[in-house]
Amino acid sequence: MQSNTKLSTTIFAAIGIGLAAGAVSWALFPFTHGADFMQFHYHARNWLDGNDPYVGGVPIMRATRMVPEPFFYPFPTLLAVAPFATLPLVPALVLFVACSATILAYAVLRTSAHRVPAFLGAGFLVAVVIGQWSPLILATLLLPSLAWTAVLKPNIGLAATLAKPTWIGIIGGAVLLLGTLVIQPTWPRQWLENLHSMPRHPAPIFLPGGFLILVAALRWRRPEARLLVTMACVPQLMYFADQLPLWLVPQTRRESMLLTTTSLLAWAATLLINIPAGRSPAFSSEPFVLISVYLPAVIMVLRRANEGEIHPVMERLVAHAPAWLRGRSAVAA
Repeated sequence: MQSNTKLSTTIFAAIGIGLAAGAVSWALFPFTHGADFMQFHYHARNWLDGNDPYVGGVPIMRATRMVPEPFFYPFPTLLAVAPFATLPLVPALVLFVACSATILAYAVLRTSAHRVPAFLGAGFLVAVVIGQWSPLILATLLLPSLAWTAVLKPNIGLAATLAKPTWIGIIGGAVLLLGTLVIQPTWPRQWLENLHSMPRHPAPIFLPGGFLILVAALRWRRPEARLLVTMACVPQLMYFADQLPLWLVPQTRRESMLLTTTSLLAWAATLLINIPAGRSPAFSSEPFVLISVYLPAVIMVLRRANEGEIHPVMERLVAHAPAWLRGRSAVAA
């Protein structure tokens, strides 16, 4: 009975967080106009109307001119958005944000309640404001049964899969990708062609000072260290939302609050500096993200011992490595 009561409380709390996130996206829509989700919605509607979603694009202001921005995501993303695209943009955005936030909230409350401060961090708030997939990607790392959905956002989804591979994630994701070839066999080629016109999405290790993130590999036995390193190696928009999975690095409520605080300060700083200068914060926040999200995460990881369970084959491979590199299993610790 107590277990059922706890589960019910968790579900209601998760729904509450989801509704609050949806309300935020609705309240800020006049300022954001749906941002990223608006593009998902446009291309999904285009496909539902019988058109090729990888041809043409939604008009977007870039610098001083309007450009047609093509669809930059794999076909499974289109299928996932299609049910929401049957609604007008605003209710579709609110429902999308509420659903993804509810799933993430349930995952956090069920598995790691000390990470609740993440819902106040810039990573989550920016994802809510622009309507991004990163809350769902973070949820896949906490609920392995959802791992196959990582293909919906392939850049950080790849990092999440490499950091915490599961059979359901690898096989399920592959089946989903292959299955969509039946619907539109040409989409992989068209998608890759569209990526050539994607705005700047650097891998953090190629930014000034970003290579230092790789020192986290010294704690390679720890899953959060592997996540940090793989995240640093994939292309991403350096505007907090794509970095939301890094809120798995904190292992205490205090650490989670620290990462949330540094990210909020950096988000406020980039808005105050870039907007008056006529620059888009989404494409001018790279140093802010490195300093406020990646740097604290690296420090947290390095403060921990290099210990954790790994595959027996890997244990044999590192058996004769120096102790400082080999680390130790959690059992031995």
